[in-house]
Amino acid sequence: MTPEQLRALLEQVAAEAVRCGELPGGAASGPPDGAIFRPTDTRAAGVVADWVTPVAQRWAPRLGLGPRDLARVLAQGLTLQKPVAAVEVAPSGLIAVTLDDAARSAIVAHVLEHQDDYALGDAVTLPVCAEAPGSRGPGDPVLGAQLAHARLCRLIRNAEAAGVERRDSARVEHLTHVVERHLLVALADLPQRLDTHTGDAAQQRRAVTDLADLADGWDHPLRPAVVDEPVRSVHAARLLLADAVRVVLRNGLARLGAPAPERM
Repeated sequence: MTPEQLRALLEQVAAEAVRCGELPGGAASGPPDGAIFRPTDTRAAGVVADWVTPVAQRWAPRLGLGPRDLARVLAQGLTLQKPVAAVEVAPSGLIAVTLDDAARSAIVAHVLEHQDDYALGDAVTLPVCAEAPGSRGPGDPVLGAQLAHARLCRLIRNAEAAGVERRDSARVEHLTHVVERHLLVALADLPQRLDTHTGDAAQQRRAVTDLADLADGWDHPLRPAVVDEPVRSVHAARLLLADAVRVVLRNGLARLGAPAPERM
């Protein structure tokens, strides 16, 4: 799910709470403008949620409620939504949302369906970059993102050479390792993150390089490890995830004005 889809879900929950008399009528107009969902901090130990939102803290004063009271109502409604697996409320009113595996992994098909414009912002086509691949120095953070893109291209080539096929029926919802979950959420979040920092080159570079770091930390095999091992369904699912991450890195690099080499 994308942050926009999460917002729409929250709007439905708030509207239903107004109809049931659990929230004042003002909540029917929806939460405050701007980004209200962000990925959980991948550096925190023991984190299981996918997204967090401070919406109750920002919205409660407008409704004349305490942040925790509003958060409890919203959390209760969210738990009844099919895409949501679990919801937690912190004493501060911060809401943490864990998605159903199928809802989280749906971003893979979305990215691949819209790969020519996903995360490109106002640009509708990939820009042509005049920069020569490999021309950046070792201290340039964008180089790391280029290397991560080239690594994914290599993994995809090797997997396809070993007989792994791209299948729409691949069960990407089975990719539930913590690193894969972080990757899926990062794919969904990158367009919002880039748009939020439009005009801030440093923050845009950080958004792309953070995704590249996550991709580099993902080392699950996309193909059989030994010659006689059969291709399994999980290999096809990982191939689709790798392709989606490759697409988003390519588009993110293009938005920075940098090429995305397939070999380095």
